[in-house]
Amino acid sequence: MKNTIIPGFEKILENMPEGWEEQARETGALTRSRKIKNAEDLLKVLLLYLTVGGSLGKTSAMLKLTEEISLNKNATRERIIKSVSWMKWLCENICRNAGLIVSKPQWLEDRRIALVDATDEAINGSTNADYRLHYMMDLFTFDTIEMHLTESRTGEKLSNFKQIKKGDIIIADRAYGTIKSIEYAESLNADFILRLKAKSFNLYDENGTRIELESYLCDLEENCTACVDLFYKTGNQFIPIRICAFAKTEQQRQKSLRHTKKSNSKEMRGKVSDLQAFYSKYVVVATSLSHDSEKIMELYKMRWQIELLFKRFKSIFNFDEMNSRTDSSIRAWFYGKLLVAAICEALVNQGRFSPNS
Repeated sequence: MKNTIIPGFEKILENMPEGWEEQARETGALTRSRKIKNAEDLLKVLLLYLTVGGSLGKTSAMLKLTEEISLNKNATRERIIKSVSWMKWLCENICRNAGLIVSKPQWLEDRRIALVDATDEAINGSTNADYRLHYMMDLFTFDTIEMHLTESRTGEKLSNFKQIKKGDIIIADRAYGTIKSIEYAESLNADFILRLKAKSFNLYDENGTRIELESYLCDLEENCTACVDLFYKTGNQFIPIRICAFAKTEQQRQKSLRHTKKSNSKEMRGKVSDLQAFYSKYVVVATSLSHDSEKIMELYKMRWQIELLFKRFKSIFNFDEMNSRTDSSIRAWFYGKLLVAAICEALVNQGRFSPNS
């Protein structure tokens, strides 16, 4: 292998999953060419593009000067667009090898497990978010089910997604833990596991008496799970809802408290309220699944396993660097940045994850 401008490229190659070169051809990313002769060269093209700010011109120039690969801007763009399926395959298998994702448990059978999330981006030096990318993807295969680029004022809600179908299990974080999201999923006959924050909505017992969830959680021991069947209210109707919880370890709780202190608004920066301190001990979700608490929290923990990957992805995803806003370009940029995040996580060998808030 000749020298390359990409730092740590030899180490990156060591973390490539078995069959990665064959997959470049099978997915159509690598075709007969005198300019891109092998998968290694194609990987260099992608990584340069993703790490030089998404400039096709700069990528083309650097390839010629440092890698002896001669591609003009249009040819570079075409190569990147055609590599989407290969990048997705690389993301999935790098993460699987690093322990960031696991095989789907047998009890889930043929059900599609859809992870919903969003990332914000400011452009042109703006101090506020200008765009929001909403995405829904298969938790076990990294297949993108649906993706939307909107203005930042479009809220994070399940109703943004039109490809949710009967039998799906939707997993999402606190922003989606609302009655509207619950009712939207139920209207489509989809199941859900939605993280709740303190006081997400009012809960009631079988007698219609409003209850404080804290009373059900206070006796839950560290590393244990529990579920309770309660109700939420819509109009004059009481609708059944299952609430499950996992009690964090002391180490996880302290990490959560540090995160809360940093993320609190200006008046509470560096502090935590009594309610925040209490809920720092638990992960609480609302679910429509009837399985036991261990299985439900096991499935939600699988989201935790890739939490750091997605945090890194959000930190390096930059709309302002994309050279166009077409669906194909957004998809290529999405999987490219996810690939960079996956490589970073593999290189630092972070395979043990836990909830951080």
